[in-house]
Amino acid sequence: MRIYRKAGDRVELIALGRDLDLERGEYVLASDGNSTLVLQVIDVEYADVPGALEETLRELTTDALGDLVRYDPMDVESHVRAVRDSRLVITKLRKVIGGPSISLPSKYATKIRKASPHEIIGTQSRSRIDLIQLGEEVLIDPKDIEGSVTIVTGRKESGKSHLAKLLSTSLVANGYVVLVFDLNGEYVSLGLTKEGGHSDVHDRLVTLSPGLDYLIPIHSVSQEVLADVMTFALGLPQTSLRELLRACRDARERGRLSLRSLYRAVSTAPMNESVRDAILNRLSTLESSGLFSDEPGLHDRLLEELSTRHGRLMVLDMSCLGPLQRRILVEYVLSCLREKLFTGELDPLILFAEEAHLYLRETYWEDVVTRMRHIGISTVLITNQPDSIPALIYRQADNVFAFNLRNGTDIEHLARNLDVDAETLRAILPNLEKGQVLVWGKVVRYLPLTFKVLNSCLLTRGETRRRTVQRESTTPSG
Repeated sequence: MRIYRKAGDRVELIALGRDLDLERGEYVLASDGNSTLVLQVIDVEYADVPGALEETLRELTTDALGDLVRYDPMDVESHVRAVRDSRLVITKLRKVIGGPSISLPSKYATKIRKASPHEIIGTQSRSRIDLIQLGEEVLIDPKDIEGSVTIVTGRKESGKSHLAKLLSTSLVANGYVVLVFDLNGEYVSLGLTKEGGHSDVHDRLVTLSPGLDYLIPIHSVSQEVLADVMTFALGLPQTSLRELLRACRDARERGRLSLRSLYRAVSTAPMNESVRDAILNRLSTLESSGLFSDEPGLHDRLLEELSTRHGRLMVLDMSCLGPLQRRILVEYVLSCLREKLFTGELDPLILFAEEAHLYLRETYWEDVVTRMRHIGISTVLITNQPDSIPALIYRQADNVFAFNLRNGTDIEHLARNLDVDAETLRAILPNLEKGQVLVWGKVVRYLPLTFKVLNSCLLTRGETRRRTVQRESTTPSG
């Protein structure tokens, strides 16, 4: 390959078709002395060779005459065809190593070669201990996930959840505490391998099914957490909220807080009837959700399990919950985590939100990103609707894993909010195969990188269920 021309950060290379072995998203290094250009391939086109159109038309006319014996003792035609079949490799300049930021290497003396992922992100020089392997030559530091906002997006069945499971289990194996909002019950089997044995996280996996084997003791819910649930999940107006909190204080002073004591306190307290009805309706909804319990000796199992200082994979299986129940549960968990982390009762953890667009409201989007990461919650948001995530999240995102996207609106949304040019995203994202991902952020030193995600030996769920219909034979019998 040779450098053809450079315009801004766009560098075009010339290569013969038989020598080309490049895919979109891969990197090449163009070295000239001590200076090296790091170039990312975004497209490959036919080179515009002068006279190529005329020559092609001439061949079309001669093809109509049948097979002709061509006299070519010097084998000139093969060289001509190689030139006509040459390629124009369009690349983006990502950075310059060992030279000024504006560098024009020699067109003829520059040596160009394909680069491996570990050369680009620098994992070869680091110890492999405690690194997470996501691709054959792609290792990331878990510290780049901790304390960060990470987004995993792409079309359905493109590999988002597979990457999220690989990432979550690897973090747990490295000693991190991970909490998963599991919308479809995809994480509950990660303690087993596909062969039926125990996985590396078998003894660290705890699955809770809210409303079934996990009930929230209402007596342990603080007034601040109750206020968040009532306001953000159930839409209780501020005027009614003040009366509810007053009744809550009265109930605690009289004894143990329970839904029954709250009902009694609200029913007997002097207040406007419309306010009373609003509070009682919300309390009724809270009780009918089946998520809370008045049992005196009940403890919050979620908080107890999260208090461990060793690796733990906590899965909240929300597959049996309705939309309102999910919203109540998520608001409770986020508010409770914020309170416990702020007081130091819990150590920092990493939160995985599957299908995040379905249950996280905008008020908490902003809270998770701006405030909660400072007190100890690192977030990994998984969604197939990139435009459902507010621009604020993207602008503060530290890592983005983007799988195949074909919708132009989704790609433009990413391009507007990420530090990756739109031309690169439009060229690479629609052409990613299943399991291929484009990564940008701290984990890859802010250089966009594509790779194939490793297969996992874990027993995973979440595949699309299909019914195989056997058609009856139409061949007449007899």
